[in-house]
Parts: sequence; structure tokens; C-alpha cells
Amino acid sequence: MPDEIPDLQEVRTRIDDVDRRLIALLAERARLVGEVVHYKRAHHMPVVDRAREDRMLDRIAHIATEAGVDPRVAQQVLRTIIDGFTLLEVEELGPDEV
Repeated sequence: MPDEIPDLQEVRTRIDDVDRRLIALLAERARLVGEVVHYKRAHHMPVVDRAREDRMLDRIAHIATEAGVDPRVAQQVLRTIIDGFTLLEVEELGPDEV
């Protein structure tokens, strides 16, 4: 029935499962960021690449829109992820020279 009220605990259990999958994806991203750190160190590259970040945010907005997700939310989440991993890169490589 379309008007049936879902069981709250069952919905929360499904949300918990989504959260576990998100953490698994963050762990995968962390491993990839480790590869980026290794590459940047070997090639004496700066930590921050704002042009790349801007392209990522534009791309994520497009993907979110296609998936029916508010692109502002998707961009905010990705921005937070980028910032968090950038902090880890800075710890590994040191801050960029300005």
C-alpha cells in the first residue's frame, strides 16, 4: 500500500547499512589518496589543485542532479570530503608554499 507508514526501526537499520557502505567508500578513497600523496611527493607537486577540485564539484553536481539528489547537498558533502583528505595530504607532504 502506498499510504502505509514504514517501520521506523527498519528504515533506521537500512540507513545504518548505507552508512557502513559510505565508510567503505571513504576507506577506498583514502587508499587512493595515499597513491596521490606518493605521486605528488615523487614529483614535488603541491597538495592543493583548486582547478581539479572545481571540476570535481561541477561533475558531482551533474551526477547528483541525474540521480535526483539536490546538487547543493552533494557538493557540500564532497567539499567536506575533499577538505578532510587535503588535511591528511598536508600532514604527509607539508603545506603548499604561497
